[in-house]
Amino acid sequence: MTEWWKGFFDDDYLRLWEGSEAPEKTEKEVAGLAQVLGLGPGSRVLDAPCGYGRISRGLAAHGCQVLGVDQSAALLAEAGRRGPEIPPDRLRYLHHDLRQPLPQLGFNVGFDVALNIYSSLGYGSEADDLAILSNLRQAVRPGGQLFVETMHRDRAVAGLAHNSASRGHRLADGTLMVEEPHLDPITGRSQTTWYWWGPAGGGQKTGDFRVYSPTELVGLVERAGWRVRSTHDGCSPEPFVGVGAGNPLGSRLGVRAVRE
Repeated sequence: MTEWWKGFFDDDYLRLWEGSEAPEKTEKEVAGLAQVLGLGPGSRVLDAPCGYGRISRGLAAHGCQVLGVDQSAALLAEAGRRGPEIPPDRLRYLHHDLRQPLPQLGFNVGFDVALNIYSSLGYGSEADDLAILSNLRQAVRPGGQLFVETMHRDRAVAGLAHNSASRGHRLADGTLMVEEPHLDPITGRSQTTWYWWGPAGGGQKTGDFRVYSPTELVGLVERAGWRVRSTHDGCSPEPFVGVGAGNPLGSRLGVRAVRE
């Protein structure tokens, strides 16, 4: 299995994707996470992976002490360029592969909460995901919490059924971006290829990740030693709603678990 993600999350990814994450959406997610997890000033939060730091910055601005961890040097560099007004005792970043235990640096143990937000599992093997979840468990204190937010298989299947053809949209600068998704029903892996053309040039990139069913994801979290306590509509306090009548796509899946 190729480690496609090592080159996927680069400057092109940032330019193509960041516009889909409106500030209002981030603010809503940060507020939802704070409510669900009981976060407030002084709460110690591990945001892993953190991407370009949109959740990390939001929580740090609310007074949390946040460590953002990611394997993408490009996204971490962008995270460091944003929010310079937040002091380092409230927001730090670390370049690290989460399949490996976090290095003991003095400031990255005993977290109150570990976050794994925006479909950040499934890139490699199931063993990789178990390692990530186990390493997050080791980084939080006993009684600490985990929150995973992700796409799930039911929603992915429903989305493909409603939008079977390629999907396209234009960026603010006029760049046309087209996405061609495909879900393998046997492996449960979703392969998505992006094509783009515009003033800054064109290109393509492909991602390939496992889309777990809600049952599979809950089971994976518990196999890593966590105890699942509740499931949510994404990063909100609202309960998880599956695909069904009157709700053709269902909600994204948020899973809250505790290290007992």
